[in-house]
Amino acid sequence: MMLRALSALACLVPALAGVIDLSLGSTEHVLNSVGHLHFGHPLSASALEVTQYYYDPAAGYARKLCSLKSLGEGEDDTDNFLEAVKECGKGGVVRLPDANYTISRPIIIELEHSTLDVHGWISFTQDVQYWIDNRIEFPFQNQSLAFIIRGHDYTLDGNDKGGINGGGQAWYDYARDFGNKFGRPMSLAIEKSKNVVIKNWSIIQPQFWALITIESENILIKDFYVNATSYNPESASDDKNWLQNTDGTDTYKTHNVTFENFVYQGGDDCIALKPNSTMITARNVSCYGGTGIAFGSIAQYPGVLDIIQDVHLEDIRLYPSSQCLGYQGVYFKSWISQSYGIPPNGGGGGYGYCKNVTVKDVYMEDIMHPIAVDTTLTYLPDVKGGADIPSSTFSWYDIHLSNFTGNGSGNRLVWMDCSKLRPCHGWTFDHIDLKPGKDDHPEISYVCNNFLLDGTEGLNQCHPSNSTLETDNGGTL
Repeated sequence: MMLRALSALACLVPALAGVIDLSLGSTEHVLNSVGHLHFGHPLSASALEVTQYYYDPAAGYARKLCSLKSLGEGEDDTDNFLEAVKECGKGGVVRLPDANYTISRPIIIELEHSTLDVHGWISFTQDVQYWIDNRIEFPFQNQSLAFIIRGHDYTLDGNDKGGINGGGQAWYDYARDFGNKFGRPMSLAIEKSKNVVIKNWSIIQPQFWALITIESENILIKDFYVNATSYNPESASDDKNWLQNTDGTDTYKTHNVTFENFVYQGGDDCIALKPNSTMITARNVSCYGGTGIAFGSIAQYPGVLDIIQDVHLEDIRLYPSSQCLGYQGVYFKSWISQSYGIPPNGGGGGYGYCKNVTVKDVYMEDIMHPIAVDTTLTYLPDVKGGADIPSSTFSWYDIHLSNFTGNGSGNRLVWMDCSKLRPCHGWTFDHIDLKPGKDDHPEISYVCNNFLLDGTEGLNQCHPSNSTLETDNGGTL
């Protein structure tokens, strides 16, 4: 099964290469909104075709249609795209019928009661330093954004043909094996939006995290595909092929998001629930490579209350890929209780809770840490290696895992290193049928540190451990 799926992915990406144009366009700085962006190519009369009364079968009524032709040959389509959105982004359809549209700078658009109808690729140029110098700042973890959509009652439709090409190889080369390197922009941000549908949509070669929802609610993401692949042969020497931080999708300060039919291949979190993610649902998700389904990271900012609540995930499959191991299956990560350094790689000292979580019907193959809890999170090596690292004040409880099948790659199956300050409690495990990939250290197969057990959880084989093998989630044992 795994080989068939990976073969399909491997065939898809080269096939797309012939229609993807990653040529560089002009460079200008976006500061605020589309209304300020009027430099570069003037809109050609032949580039934008406006139909005042187009019957939209999806909407069931007539509305304005803006059909934008690409300038082609790597010419900058940014201004024309923004003009099309200005003309039809409120109440109409913005259609991109051609194979490729080149975007040369960070952009912000607003959509209301409208559809962005994409039949090719919105492709970002690869001038790394320009994008860093002209970044749209995202305060959380001092990150950056490339393309922001705000508004309400809108649809993004990739028609099973396209979506976004982030031009990620330039960014993978830039960051190499350095986590959270400054300036890498997220490919698409749904920000301050309500009642949104994203369907038949792909993001290939994301620069950083592929998709993030920010301060938004009522989002349906259906038939969604993300692929981050490094084509630089030098990257093969790195365990992640320089694909760190290529998350598939993240939620942040977001309520009521549903993922249906999502396929991810990359080197980091497939789905990551960041602070204040509530009522999150995912069904039929396949993750190839990276760190699986992540709750967190969370509690990174001192004195700040964070929550994750009302989560239902089912029908999840996790595998390694040809480029990246499967590091985690389903894992929970909270920052240390004291703040050291600054985000993105430092921080800590936040508090809060994660509760009312159900994860069911999970299958995994060759995953290093199938189920894991880490409450001493920091990315600063001198702190992580300390003897008295302060565990988290974030609480993990009322969490229910059921019907987990498959195998780990090593001895480790369950590694729950809960906090001394906030022990895990109220968890249940039902039909956890995971097989170890090795059996030379069975004592680390089921470890539950600082976990309040009373015999009703359904995981009686779990036990505390102070084994010297416990470092780094058990390593690769």
